[in-house]
Amino acid sequence: MDLVITQELARAESQQDAASLKKAYELIKSANLGKSEFDPSESFSPDLFVLCAEQALKMGQPEVSEDCIQMYFKVKAPITQFLGRAHLCRAQMCAPKSAENLEEFENCVTQYMKAINFAKGEPRYYFLVYNASVLYWQMVRPFLEPGYRHHLIPSLSQIVNVLSQTEEEDKEWHAELMLELLECYLQAGRKEEAARFCSTAAPFIKSHVPQKYRQMFSVMVRHELMDELQLKEEKKNSISLSVTFYINMLKAKAEQNDLPGDVSVILRKAYRHLSHYNHQRFPSIREEKMLLLFELARFSLTLKCMEISSDCLSDLKKMESKVSGFMTLLPGVGRLLTVHLDKRQRREKQFTRPWPPGLRSVVGTLPSFLPVFCTTAVWCLQFYTCPFLFTFIVATGPQHHSCF
Repeated sequence: MDLVITQELARAESQQDAASLKKAYELIKSANLGKSEFDPSESFSPDLFVLCAEQALKMGQPEVSEDCIQMYFKVKAPITQFLGRAHLCRAQMCAPKSAENLEEFENCVTQYMKAINFAKGEPRYYFLVYNASVLYWQMVRPFLEPGYRHHLIPSLSQIVNVLSQTEEEDKEWHAELMLELLECYLQAGRKEEAARFCSTAAPFIKSHVPQKYRQMFSVMVRHELMDELQLKEEKKNSISLSVTFYINMLKAKAEQNDLPGDVSVILRKAYRHLSHYNHQRFPSIREEKMLLLFELARFSLTLKCMEISSDCLSDLKKMESKVSGFMTLLPGVGRLLTVHLDKRQRREKQFTRPWPPGLRSVVGTLPSFLPVFCTTAVWCLQFYTCPFLFTFIVATGPQHHSCF
């Protein structure tokens, strides 16, 4: 019996064959009711309820998945990984369609937390914690809009903590969720909690995912989440962090309507720091230099420091833009305006972690990547839709512009 059902489910998965799924489902129902055409003395594994439910979800048949999960919970199945997987199936079935469905959201989160709390106590089930975090993040996408993120804090903070307890091997994914949780705290106006969280998140990211530390550092500077002397100490031996510090320190001042009188001097200091970034000698820093030039140019333009903005654009024009991870954004501007597309930034994970050999995954491919510097892209598009402004800034050069 088990073998026949397993074969039908395997065929349904490999060939996306609805008929095989239907046959497996009917066999499972018959066996559950004791009306199987097979020898009733043959064993029937309740794991098959969950395997069928997972496959039905992947093939867009939630009613079959729901029925299988109900049958699974009605039988006294042994406590195995399939209990966690059943909760994950239930969570996916009750996912909210919009951020207005808070009751559905809470029900869905409850199922994810049941799976996580079950799995965190047994190292061989840690993969379920990882998969649950991936599926959870896919589910909460509607809540990433301003005004809704605070709903994520209770559940996302638990998930981040459990990933720490289980010593999740994908440190970059763990760091990603840490940064998202920090953003939730800030949007909710919970600055003290954000600062406390930084005391553990910042060292983790700096140690395990250094490529994301500049992002973390910029948030800490912008929202004053760390003592200024400590931040200045952090930037001492890093050109990247120094430039990031100057830009975000000024952004914080601008938001408080407290810009210092020497804005142009500070921006010029940041620009000079970038001139020490020898991208020809060290090609590995080339992308970062381009991104920092973009950021500095855009912010200088916001503050009407045209000379510095023009200098940044001129430097970008001189740099060869055929760098891995970059793409030309606008036709007719050549290689000047490009935007970095980081497939891992705020990423929807491409796959959940594979189940142990012979078992089937809960989900297939999730939505594709998002651009890191979407604000830069918007800025570039503004130039594109207003070409005379772009021409004016680049063509006239620094001699016609001064800050303020």
